[in-house]
Amino acid sequence: MDIGKLFRDAWGLFAKDIGPLVVGMLIASIVPAVAAVVIAATTIGASISGLEVNAQGDVTGVETMNWAVLIVGAVAIVVVTVFLSVPLYVGILSGVFRRVREGREMAYGDAFSGFALFGRAIWATVLLGLIFAAITAVPTAIIVAGAVAESGVVAGLGALVLVAALVAYVYLGICWVYVFPVIVDRDLGVTAAMGESRRLVHGTGWWWTFLVLLLLQLLVGAVSFALGLIPFAGAVATIVLYPFVLTYVVAMYFQARGEGHLIDAVLGWPRKVPAGPPAYSTTAAPYGTPPAPPVPSAPPPPSAPPEVPTQLADQGQAYVPTPPPLTPQPLRADEKGGVQDPAPQTAVTQPVAPESPPQPTPPAPPSPPEPPALGPQA
Repeated sequence: MDIGKLFRDAWGLFAKDIGPLVVGMLIASIVPAVAAVVIAATTIGASISGLEVNAQGDVTGVETMNWAVLIVGAVAIVVVTVFLSVPLYVGILSGVFRRVREGREMAYGDAFSGFALFGRAIWATVLLGLIFAAITAVPTAIIVAGAVAESGVVAGLGALVLVAALVAYVYLGICWVYVFPVIVDRDLGVTAAMGESRRLVHGTGWWWTFLVLLLLQLLVGAVSFALGLIPFAGAVATIVLYPFVLTYVVAMYFQARGEGHLIDAVLGWPRKVPAGPPAYSTTAAPYGTPPAPPVPSAPPPPSAPPEVPTQLADQGQAYVPTPPPLTPQPLRADEKGGVQDPAPQTAVTQPVAPESPPQPTPPAPPSPPEPPALGPQA
């Protein structure tokens, strides 16, 4: 994976659509925040009775608190925030993909296009959240149980499980970095997108993916810290830097798929088309053209005439090809009476010896003369 090209592609995509990206980020940040404030004011405020706020801003007079309403309000804030922010972020990501795949300029309303993938985006968020929460909850529960029981062995076991959980957390977090890009680009389900993301990460190298993401985090953290020293600049940095993070992940995704030349074409840079899609991805060429119809095969060339034997060619004799083998011809019905079927002939037969002519029958010998008859005796 080319790290220099990653930053160059990410900045190029960010600069191409900086207006829609920043506006989309503002929408994705402000809309969920306003909804959360409204829910908090209607639920948390209603759960507290006797609340008074003086001129100095001190909260006093809290008499009772309705914990049921408070819990419902907190859950509602989380749900509404997720239901609004995630599709808006997915819409921004979808706009970047349209820029690369279709060459279309990103529009200001692309942030709302993520609601077309609302079900899969929310399900991916919930599933990934549950998995990572379970990874961290198991060692935490063991450590708490060891502290309550005042058992050093259980607490030590919990610490070991916590280390293993952190390793699993980082490993899976890197493996599933392309889940939302795959959902947007490939139109796959959540579990299929998780598997495809893992294949892409391991195809390019898990450690390479970890390294480029670590460099991104170091860069974003340094810029945020530097701008955070200026009043109100930290919030502006977040709004500006998060779209760059999205374009950076998109550039990583296209390099992992071996399609970095598509970004080069959009940004007008020299490109080198790879030989084919990566072998480690089971779903390659997402927007490929349909296969061309099979070209009819050309008729076989006419067979060459038989070669004339060398002896006949030297003697100047005409070459006569060997006749095909003879097959017996069936006799008609009127020819079969009293006549036997001729013996089948073959291509090469021995001549039949002629029959000898019939010998003449010798004449019969003459019969001897009869003796004369004698008369009566006197």
